[in-house]
Amino acid sequence: MKSWKNKMEKLLSLPRSFFFCLRCLPFEQAIKIPFLLRYNCKVLKNRAKIYLPSEFRFAMIKIGFGDIGIFDKRYERSIIEWNGNITFRGDAYFGQGSRICVGKEGRLTVGDHFTNTAMGTIVCFDKIQIGDDVLTSWNTLIIDTDFHETLNLETGVPNQYHKPIFIHDRAWIGTRSVVLKGSEIPSGCIVGASSTVNRIFENENTLIAGSPARECKYCITRKLDSL
Repeated sequence: MKSWKNKMEKLLSLPRSFFFCLRCLPFEQAIKIPFLLRYNCKVLKNRAKIYLPSEFRFAMIKIGFGDIGIFDKRYERSIIEWNGNITFRGDAYFGQGSRICVGKEGRLTVGDHFTNTAMGTIVCFDKIQIGDDVLTSWNTLIIDTDFHETLNLETGVPNQYHKPIFIHDRAWIGTRSVVLKGSEIPSGCIVGASSTVNRIFENENTLIAGSPARECKYCITRKLDSL
């Protein structure tokens, strides 16, 4: 029964997905429908320059699907607002209720086998680079801007409110965690639940947790077959 419902869900999503692909890809790419958007996905803007790997296939990037029991897909739909430049280097899965916003100057790169289980938010107005095999849990936020500029009253110099974010291969970002501008998460690191990452970390395969986050445990990483 569940398999039949999933097939119907994808079938109902084909018209919206095809129209979306026509708006952002050359026709010879669009007809392969590499983006599969759930039928209730809200597209606010779709003006980004999209770059795909040389070999891509149908439904390589899925947005808005999933079966996380504590979330209701009828009300928690995905939202897309795409400008700037977006590069996909392979498969990507953005679960139900995911939200992706890329500003006009934003440069978002998503590595192969990226997964957000549900309700993940990515806001890119500068540069966000995500490596391969990265997993983000539900209710996570990755944002490279403060949106509003602040001013140092002693010097009169405005503070930089956009800074790049780098999330390297095999990182795992736990539920309700926030990754702020200027952050870097090395390969194999785990970000504990409800953590706030706001700086550059250097050690790979490390548990990072807290608000603000700090290194808590070394020589630990996620099993890649654990999802």
